[in-house]
Amino acid sequence: MRFRAIAAVALTLGLAGSLVAAGSAAQGAPAPTATPRPIVSGWFGWWASDPDITAMTTQGDGVVGEVAMFWWSFQGAKNPLCLFDNGDYDKDGSWGECLTDTDTPWTTPKFDRQRQMLQEAGIKVNASITDLGSATARELSEYLATSKRRNAYTTKIAEWAVKAGVDGIDLDMENFAFNDGRDTWDATKPRWVAFVKGLAKKLHARGKTLWATVPGGVPPFSGTGAPNPGTGYWVYAWDEITPFVDRLNIMTYDYSWSVPGPIGPNDWATLVADSAVQQVGSEYADRIWIGAPQYGRDWPVQSGNGYAVDEKCPSDWKPSSTPTRSVVTPMSARDLAARKKADVSWDADASEWSFTYWSEVAGKSGKKAKDCKIKREVWFADARSALARAKITPEFRIGGIAVWDFGTVESDFYTRLAEYGREIAPAKTTVNVKAPKSTVHGRKVKIVVSTESNAGVAKGATATLTFIPKASGAARSEIATITLDKSGTGSFAVSAEATGSWVVSVDGDWYRKSASSDPVTTRVRYGVRASADATKVKVRNAVVLTGTVSPAVAGTEITLQRKGADNKWADVRTVLTDAAGTVAETVTPSRPGEVAYRFRVAASESLLAGRSSKITVTVTK
Repeated sequence: MRFRAIAAVALTLGLAGSLVAAGSAAQGAPAPTATPRPIVSGWFGWWASDPDITAMTTQGDGVVGEVAMFWWSFQGAKNPLCLFDNGDYDKDGSWGECLTDTDTPWTTPKFDRQRQMLQEAGIKVNASITDLGSATARELSEYLATSKRRNAYTTKIAEWAVKAGVDGIDLDMENFAFNDGRDTWDATKPRWVAFVKGLAKKLHARGKTLWATVPGGVPPFSGTGAPNPGTGYWVYAWDEITPFVDRLNIMTYDYSWSVPGPIGPNDWATLVADSAVQQVGSEYADRIWIGAPQYGRDWPVQSGNGYAVDEKCPSDWKPSSTPTRSVVTPMSARDLAARKKADVSWDADASEWSFTYWSEVAGKSGKKAKDCKIKREVWFADARSALARAKITPEFRIGGIAVWDFGTVESDFYTRLAEYGREIAPAKTTVNVKAPKSTVHGRKVKIVVSTESNAGVAKGATATLTFIPKASGAARSEIATITLDKSGTGSFAVSAEATGSWVVSVDGDWYRKSASSDPVTTRVRYGVRASADATKVKVRNAVVLTGTVSPAVAGTEITLQRKGADNKWADVRTVLTDAAGTVAETVTPSRPGEVAYRFRVAASESLLAGRSSKITVTVTK
């Protein structure tokens, strides 16, 4: 619900050793043959380590299709696209600040290296742009207020996406929700929508994708049962931007903030997903990705005006410093529970773990120093939580889960999610095509398509017919589209123009994969017709024979042939057609009897040889 606040980078970096061990332990296991549905996405922080990346590339097994990395940030009008320094490249001893002294302000060597690691494993990488923190409150909205600045900003982002080699952009603009104030939303909303539309157009023109990352809120539905726009954060205009973005990531975490409670309870996330689908429409459901936390929080428990303390603590005791909440990872939470000998329990509704423990805190009772034990409560989400979240995916046919963050997942995270991804993977679709083996140019042919899969036939699916010419250098082309009937079949009626192959592609759906047929070849021959102005003449009287070729192209060579006494055809002469594909040739039979003529066109690269029916001329004395 609030800006993801895992600012304890050292904690994340400290996991590198355990992730390396987890990665190496998983290597060598035989890879399952079925490909999982890629239902897992999410983020790496700019602080991600190479072992974090390797754990995903070696264990993901296809369940992760795309990720985002915290890459740039908005730092005000003077620096609207700031590169995170993820390697102290400016040698100032600090990490994570804006890197300006560089020849490549769009990337760093570390970003490049990790991007390539992921892309080589078939995982697409999106660069996140954040505006984290109150220091730039209200500045982004004001920056987007004019079309001139929006145009310049979207152009720069699109150009830098190309230069950085990323596959797309993720807009993680959270100040609108958490720092700008609701009184700004009426002005911000149209600016935000125009910005998203403009950026989507420029990115898509460059073959890049666009994500929008937005907070999930409460309540997901109003008292009347209608979806609550943006689940309260209506400034993000989910319904208006979703047709233009490729993904809408909804951050269903940080549900509990000031007081102990679940991080991103699954029952709440389910309602958010339901509300989101109703807001954007079922046709865009697969663009929705629901947040899945992989972290937790450790809170001091409050009681009355103070803190919950043990029975030995004096009633007037006060801590020397204010106890604060802290961030934990699944692994550090379990280690803490083990050290404190606390019982960890699973909450079925929230799909998260929790436990309480006592922590000794320095303080005073009256004027005397006194240490007391205060009660603390921990909630955290892990791989089991993510698996429960992933099961929302088929319920609403959304895209999947968006994990914050991959640097804190446990060693079994990828294998467990991949196993579930295989369970709900779309079934293979087989597309069968029947077409005539041969025909004449210009004749209508019927291309029949049928489908089959373990999930049922592709009823109502869109089928696209593509023609692949035999001739070298000729471009393949889409010929027509149809909607398959309830039995998953259909047919195309098309004109045969050249020898080549037909391929039919059928769109997939939630249950079936898209698929294409094997090529089916139809050989097409020249169409040749012949006629005579007379079929009965006297010796040495002229007969005009007309030949017509399809396709009608000027300059096509056509040969007039005569059948001899040996029943073999012999060439009389070869001539060229006119623009109508026609020739008119005069013959003068010299002997009485029957004489047979025909026209023939030799094969070309795209058409087989064609010949006309024979014309018999009866010659009398």
